Amino acid sequence: MADHGHRGPSPIRRLWPLLAPEYREIWLLIIYATGIGILSLAVPIAIDTLVSNVQGGNELMLQPVILLMFMLLFCLGLAAGMRAMSTYLVELIQRRVFVRVTAELAYRLPRVCQDAFDRHHGPELVNRFFDVLTVQKAGATLLLDGVTIVLQAIIGLILVSLWHPYLLGYNIILLVSMSFLIWLLGFGAISAKIRESYAKYAVANWLEEMVRHPIAFKLSTGRDYALERADDLTQHYLDMRVKSFRVLFRQITFSLVLQAVTSAALFGLGGWLVIMNELSIGQLVAAELIVGVLVGSFIKLGKSLESWYDLMAALDKLGNLIDLPLERSTGEPMAYLERPLAVEIRKVRFHYEHAPEVFGGLSAKIRPGERVALIGGSGAGKSTLMDLLLGLRTPDHGHVSLDGIDIRSLDLRDVRSQVASVAGAEAFDGTVLDNIRLGREDVTIQDIQNALDAVDLLEPVMELPEGLNTRLVTGGPPLSGGQTRRLMLARAIAGKPRLLLLDETLDALDAPIRQRLFPVLFDRQAPWTLIVATRDPEIIAMCDRALDLNRPNTALASTNNHQDDD
Repeated sequence: MADHGHRGPSPIRRLWPLLAPEYREIWLLIIYATGIGILSLAVPIAIDTLVSNVQGGNELMLQPVILLMFMLLFCLGLAAGMRAMSTYLVELIQRRVFVRVTAELAYRLPRVCQDAFDRHHGPELVNRFFDVLTVQKAGATLLLDGVTIVLQAIIGLILVSLWHPYLLGYNIILLVSMSFLIWLLGFGAISAKIRESYAKYAVANWLEEMVRHPIAFKLSTGRDYALERADDLTQHYLDMRVKSFRVLFRQITFSLVLQAVTSAALFGLGGWLVIMNELSIGQLVAAELIVGVLVGSFIKLGKSLESWYDLMAALDKLGNLIDLPLERSTGEPMAYLERPLAVEIRKVRFHYEHAPEVFGGLSAKIRPGERVALIGGSGAGKSTLMDLLLGLRTPDHGHVSLDGIDIRSLDLRDVRSQVASVAGAEAFDGTVLDNIRLGREDVTIQDIQNALDAVDLLEPVMELPEGLNTRLVTGGPPLSGGQTRRLMLARAIAGKPRLLLLDETLDALDAPIRQRLFPVLFDRQAPWTLIVATRDPEIIAMCDRALDLNRPNTALASTNNHQDDD
């Protein structure tokens, strides 16, 4: 479920940075909206002219009427052209916003600190990306309609105010009423819409959980529990929806009442001014048209207000992603040497948030080329130590050194070009080739085939319909689970790492497969130092020594005589 405690810039403060690159297009939209607002007055002005001529007793000739008609046609046609250009500009802005958000997230997500996902489920968080579509649609509505409504209102009210001082007072009261509609009646609307959005994503997350864990929800009571939980979450969403709609509904209701009152008041005021010969009938009709369009636009503003609230909620959700903390991007280059890495773990202490300490002062030295087993019960910290060695996490105290250099001083990109880790079946939607190469231009096709051959997977891959170009589904299909784990091993060794970390990867493989992999992984000529998290006695026996994380203050214990003399 989304983190309701997320704190960051307000949605309004996020809006301008998102639109700032489009300032030229936005200024053009404002210019077009101003032009549309001015040209839209052509109809009431034309009617005022026509009625005034008739009222003045002037003989109405056909030629002036035709001339007036063509002038009106020209103005309305020009306004239509400006609307078309505005629509095109908004479409360009929508495309660019989508591209910028996608590029921003594609850059940031691989760089997010690992501990950020201790509190959030990554895939569920990424669902917030779909709010970029809301940003596009709501932004388009506001840029096309909202700006035009506001400028039309300003221009129309200025024109009406010029006809009589009483109409100026009328317009001031109208503006105060509209301000009351937007600000006071709309109080709390944005926060209510954000809570509704959280509830919506909680429902989506639960539906994803059903698909993510199909076996659990096929058990005897699983189906009923899935339905009950979905019902509870849906009810919570409906409650939040009711609260957010309540604010919008009172604004719409007030705008409808305002339309009736203002139209009647203008008719009464204008009629009295006509009787007093202080206003012409043409001006009264034109004023009624202008105010009618204005108030009618503010009734439509109910949709624009809903779009505004949706936009604010969408920006808040995208902020959940944008605000995830990133790993450091600084550090010294890490020299590449033609030998395995040396590792030193010195007085390392580490704990997860709201959890007991995992390490209370772990120290160990691993020489270049050694094969070390990490052993210990569940929760001993094997995976955590792997994360520390890869620079995914930082110790609370102490440090981890690679070739005698504190990993905190090194460029993480360089570290991960020389350290490979296999912790699960992380096959993504892409070809076999893509999954192994991972964009590494220095990894050749021959390197990939050699790596597949080393993990006894070359022949099965070549038997696939398109060989290396066969597309895999997320998780590995059409490869089996065991084949996918070996594919991850091939990915790791294809880059010839100087340190290879295996987090219980071998434990999950069948014994015959492991036997074929041992000569490759434990080969003394291999370019890596090997650290294996395992519970299997056979794998432990293959290592030079084992580090028992249940006894972190003890020295590395020798397990057999595989250890080198040098």
